[in-house]
Amino acid sequence: MKIKFILMICILMVFSGCATNKDVKHLERRMSQLETANRSLQNNIQQLKTDIENQIAVENGLRDLFAGQGAEFVQFKDGISRLNGRFDETEYRINRDMQSLKNSLKIFGNTIDHFSQTVLQNQNRIQRIESYVGYELGGDDTAKGKDVPPSKDKMSEEELYEVSKQAYDRADYETARQGFEKFLEIYPKSDKADNARFWIGEIYFTEEWYQKAIVEYQKVIENYPTGNKVQAAYLKQGIAFEKLGESATALQVFKTLIEKFPDANESKIARQKVPKIE
Repeated sequence: MKIKFILMICILMVFSGCATNKDVKHLERRMSQLETANRSLQNNIQQLKTDIENQIAVENGLRDLFAGQGAEFVQFKDGISRLNGRFDETEYRINRDMQSLKNSLKIFGNTIDHFSQTVLQNQNRIQRIESYVGYELGGDDTAKGKDVPPSKDKMSEEELYEVSKQAYDRADYETARQGFEKFLEIYPKSDKADNARFWIGEIYFTEEWYQKAIVEYQKVIENYPTGNKVQAAYLKQGIAFEKLGESATALQVFKTLIEKFPDANESKIARQKVPKIE
């Protein structure tokens, strides 16, 4: 508005003849200065506008950043709470398991004490039996290797068989084996000879010496065909062949047992095994 007003004055002065060249030049310089100041002011306004927009953008970015960090902080806090909950649960379980373990160890300790007492009682019983049959603990290594009482030659048929069977029942297989062998040597015609031979086979079977067990079972079958251990000898012989992987031979033994003794309990077991082998 000022520039337009000055221009109008200049025009009036020119047309009126009142203005001089000096005044005109002064006005031109003034107008140039004003135009320059106006452009500078416009540039400053534009720069200020740009700065304000940038400041708003920065503030919005910071606001978004803080909002995101706030959400992450909440999630992190929730994670910490869950983790603390898991720690508490784990600690509870560990304490519970430790208490259970302590109780188990206490029970196990009581069991060990009871077992120790039982072993001690059995040792006392064995000592009484050995004293009865004339055998003493200790001695040289040769005596220890042969636990069959040295006085067995003087024992009766019933005593020697019972002592050997008791050794078998307490899993003292070496003593039992030697006792039964001596029994068969002294009393080969005994009614319990087939039983003694069968128990020798059972000892070898328990020790997984299946070849020797098969031989002993065969002696029962051949030497005592009317004895009460023949059916059991057939069954255990078949199982021994099966253990050795001789399925065809085991099958034949089972079929022979079923054919000769169809009503025996051992035959019922053999009938269950046959389909699994065939």
